[in-house]
Amino acid sequence: MDSKKLFGKKALLDNIDFIDYVILINKDNSLINLLNQKQIKYQFINKQYFNKFDHSLNHQGIVSFLKQPKSINNLDDFLKLSKDKSIVLIIDSIQDPQNFGAILRTCDAFNVDAVIYKKDNQVQINDFVIKSSMGAINYLNMIRVSNLSNIVQVLKKAGYWIYASSLDKESKDFSNIKFEKKSVLIVGNEQNGISPLLLKQADFLINIPMHGHMQSLNVSVATGILLNKIKKSFKKI
Repeated sequence: MDSKKLFGKKALLDNIDFIDYVILINKDNSLINLLNQKQIKYQFINKQYFNKFDHSLNHQGIVSFLKQPKSINNLDDFLKLSKDKSIVLIIDSIQDPQNFGAILRTCDAFNVDAVIYKKDNQVQINDFVIKSSMGAINYLNMIRVSNLSNIVQVLKKAGYWIYASSLDKESKDFSNIKFEKKSVLIVGNEQNGISPLLLKQADFLINIPMHGHMQSLNVSVATGILLNKIKKSFKKI
């Protein structure tokens, strides 16, 4: 992953141990003291520099550059970890950067071992994703791949069971599913869900029953509910 940026004071403070360099408009003595304490280099620059950034990022005159992450970023290295219990999340064609970032926050909360996403037809890790992840991306093994179908086959051979979130008529209530100690959860595009090929490769199609008027939940909310269930299932294995 290329060097990425965070915007605003809160993002800087939340990720202080992952910051390489900071650019500022105004002098903030408490912040400068912290940067000096952490031995983080910084520079003051005029506000015109910030005009090139999207205003919705709410930069507050502070842009921080992240260090290169030390996380695992390829599947072969990840599989060498050989953990007894493991959760992998596969993201199929998520388009909204806020959804992507929120999903990453959830993955950190449930200690997901790896997040796998596509190089194409998928929002990539950008400033908006990083900001909405609130720093979670720094703790995750992010694996970017060309073909999700091939990756599913590799994971199956490594002993993982595949669970795909789907509204298909064959889909089962997630609360009645027994999740195995090596589980892959696939979540899909906000509008179209998971691709038919990945659905065919899944061992189980699962859903969250709706008791109100809506057919489904936001993908980031659904991901949190399903990961929570998988994590709780591990305690019984």
